[in-house]
Amino acid sequence: MEDTSARKQGGLLNMLLESVGLKRSEPASPPPLSVRPPIPPAPTRPHEPSRSQTSPGLERRATQPLSQEEKAQQSEERQYLIAAFLTTPNLIPEFQNPQYMYKLISNEREFVQEQLNLVLQRRKELLSIHGPDPEGEAQTVFSEVERQAQRHRDELTRLFILIKRVTGIQKSGTGGTHFFQSQP
Repeated sequence: MEDTSARKQGGLLNMLLESVGLKRSEPASPPPLSVRPPIPPAPTRPHEPSRSQTSPGLERRATQPLSQEEKAQQSEERQYLIAAFLTTPNLIPEFQNPQYMYKLISNEREFVQEQLNLVLQRRKELLSIHGPDPEGEAQTVFSEVERQAQRHRDELTRLFILIKRVTGIQKSGTGGTHFFQSQP
């Protein structure tokens, strides 16, 4: 009887080993899961924050949106890189990577589009306050808003043409897909 219970516990491998005259030593069976004590959390050192904590002076920047000043700073850096690409395309190796340049230019286009939307919102507010035919100082403010909007539109067009150049698409329209063409 003890022999059959060992066979039941040992399973197929033990039966095969016994059939050839070998006996596998029985490992001590682990205690049932409900009896095992819970695993304590790893000790943390007082000077090291745990994964869920941050130091008192540090903020979690990954979850907070960028301020307008930070976005403008990043835009200035992107504009610098785009200008460097246009004047010296071999300046840095990243300029030769179409995916890098596409991302750089499209991020700048996104920022310019956001700025255009803000200007158009301002224009809409001016129209609601002063009507379709503003006079005096309101007309100068309205004209300046119109000039800003046109500058943003021109920049969007320039960046779109640059994206087409970087991706190798010279014909009109993008076709919606296949920005990146593999080079043989």
